[in-house]
Amino acid sequence: MDANLDSKTVARNLWQDSMRDGLMEMLLGAYFLLTGICIQADMTALFIVFIAFFPALAKKMKERFTYPRIGYMRFPDRDSNPGRRIVAALLAAGIAVALVTALARSGEWTQMLYKWVPLIPALTLAAGLSFIAQKTGFARHYVMAVFSLVAGFAVPFVDLPGKLDNVALYLFVTGPVFLVWGAAIFVRFMRTYPIRAEETQ
Repeated sequence: MDANLDSKTVARNLWQDSMRDGLMEMLLGAYFLLTGICIQADMTALFIVFIAFFPALAKKMKERFTYPRIGYMRFPDRDSNPGRRIVAALLAAGIAVALVTALARSGEWTQMLYKWVPLIPALTLAAGLSFIAQKTGFARHYVMAVFSLVAGFAVPFVDLPGKLDNVALYLFVTGPVFLVWGAAIFVRFMRTYPIRAEETQ
């Protein structure tokens, strides 16, 4: 029993350390903003580029800022890295939006359907954040999950003319919030865990 409790404690500590720096929230916000800009500029093909680029950027930033401060965390084989789950959630959202774009049709029913498309990334993101919240115990991920759902349900009630304007609006609402929140967490992380002088020599 004690061994089981210790195993759960170690797993939670690993999850907390992996999310302590706020990079996931910051990069997620940046991804949403750039995706929204691409939708408005009719460059939805860049979704694939962003999906491939952001995981590599997250890895580089962790190697540069996170690991030198709190060490390198490796998850057991049975417990996958949360970064991969976030990427999977983003991939699902990107594919959903891309499919909607490819299957564009005219008509009143289709226009109504497009208005509710923001629910797809909202629900996907909320599910991913709730999963992470259960693993880390960080309340901020529950708050972000609720915020994602509220935005996803509220945006469709805004009357916008373009088919994907509601999707772009959802991204423009959630993106800055996640970006600023993540940046604030990142700055606090950098101040709380400075690199010791002897480690830089």
